Amino acid sequence: MSSSILDTPDPASLSPFLNASSPSLRSLLHHPDYLPIRTYSRIPKPSTGEDGYFANTLATSRTIPHVLTLRRRPHLLSLLPNSPPTWPAPTGSPTPIEDPDLILILDIAAPGVSGHPSTAHGGVLATSLDEAMSYAVALYAPETGPKLVEDEQPDGPHVPPTPRGMLYTAQLDIRYKSPVAAPGYLVVRTKVLARVGRKFWVRAQAFQPQDTEGAVTSPQAEGEPMRLTTDAMAFWMQTGPSL
Repeated sequence: MSSSILDTPDPASLSPFLNASSPSLRSLLHHPDYLPIRTYSRIPKPSTGEDGYFANTLATSRTIPHVLTLRRRPHLLSLLPNSPPTWPAPTGSPTPIEDPDLILILDIAAPGVSGHPSTAHGGVLATSLDEAMSYAVALYAPETGPKLVEDEQPDGPHVPPTPRGMLYTAQLDIRYKSPVAAPGYLVVRTKVLARVGRKFWVRAQAFQPQDTEGAVTSPQAEGEPMRLTTDAMAFWMQTGPSL
């Protein structure tokens, strides 16, 4: 079994974002607390069809042509509390996520992900938040990966062992705070809040680099503020292979 995709640095994945005009986005690319890794769900898996939505449908020049995953360095990950956190009130103001476990940066194109004109569809935002959360949970549950067989394809790309084979979203609560402009960049910051046995609680927030009134400065970002667009809380389950 090869080393986990979650632990293997992939500097080449930075390339599509190096010329981004946003100073706050560029500052994330080389943040000392984070490593760029391959985004597992962007690797085509024709033998199983797994991740077809994110690796194919949403991987075109008109949808989301580029994705970057930055994980917090292993020695900086927090010890998880073993009691459930308080679920945020629907009307409450979102609190910032400090020191996220994982940052997912997406290059949002148009018109393939548009709902309203020049505006990303809320379903695409939900997908992006869910993807980011899945990797954050996998950082704390690496035992899920080796349960699946490594997919070797002689005539296709090598697919590393899945880092999230037995992890599933049980509940996803999303609060849309402001529209996401398309085209544009989306920065999703996510953190696992607690683990009780096979249960995980996760938060995620999505930002757009934009110097506008009402913008909220995102931790880890320097330069112009990032505007909070989406706030989410989720409950995840780790299951057995019989599901």
